[in-house]
Amino acid sequence: MNFVATIASVSVIYLVVFIVERLPGLRFRSLSFRRAYLSTDLAWYGVAIAMTAVSLFLLRPLLDGVQIVPLAQRVSTLPTVARFALAMLVFDLISYAVHRGLHRSDLLWSFHKVHHSTLQLDGLATTRTHMFENLLRFVPGQLVMFLIGIPAAQIAPTVALAAAYGIVDHSNLSVNARSVERVLVTPRLHRRHHVPETSDKNFGAMFSIWDRLFGSFTAMDTLPDERFGCPGEVDTYPQRFARSVLQPSRDIRAVLRRRRRAESLVERRPLT
Repeated sequence: MNFVATIASVSVIYLVVFIVERLPGLRFRSLSFRRAYLSTDLAWYGVAIAMTAVSLFLLRPLLDGVQIVPLAQRVSTLPTVARFALAMLVFDLISYAVHRGLHRSDLLWSFHKVHHSTLQLDGLATTRTHMFENLLRFVPGQLVMFLIGIPAAQIAPTVALAAAYGIVDHSNLSVNARSVERVLVTPRLHRRHHVPETSDKNFGAMFSIWDRLFGSFTAMDTLPDERFGCPGEVDTYPQRFARSVLQPSRDIRAVLRRRRRAESLVERRPLT
């Protein structure tokens, strides 16, 4: 898939969702077009485009041709539709695993906090993602797809569809789609993940089946007056682009200092 065409298509989806999610009758809650820190998320969108280019032009050529041959041969015999469905499932499962890892590791959480710091959830909020997290989110899934023999011609639209789906997931849309939630993630489900008290639920990006299988699913509704933001740092995490870029490095240093202090206490603890 052509890089420029992909970026243009995704940008159109951003624009359409940005407008529709603010319309009375379709919106979850009232949200102005010039909401707070819109410029921060637009800057992060620029970073996302840059990281997409790095992935496409630098990393993907390195991955192309890396295969587990016996498995790739089996996958190559599948009909195109079945192969594409397999690609979607594999990519989303890897995305789910990476997402849970981002929450469980103190060091990785330092990067993922940037994404959770958004105070207003709408389609553009999905762009607020640190460049390192972007690599973690998209490269492992592509690697696994190459390993099992998914051709590059199908990997590109799989990744693009996942990116487009993320825009809808994070949107301010209030659409009653509970009938599909046994299989698919909806804005209602993912909205709950951005409420600090339940940020350890609903990690799925496209398919809700992973959360159901691994015990991280909740169907709890979010009230219009509930706050979004980084758990424990809703009012303190930096909202300006420049500061949010630097904040993960500060948090990592703090994590490492805590670890060194804990190790020092263990070493000094007298033997009994």
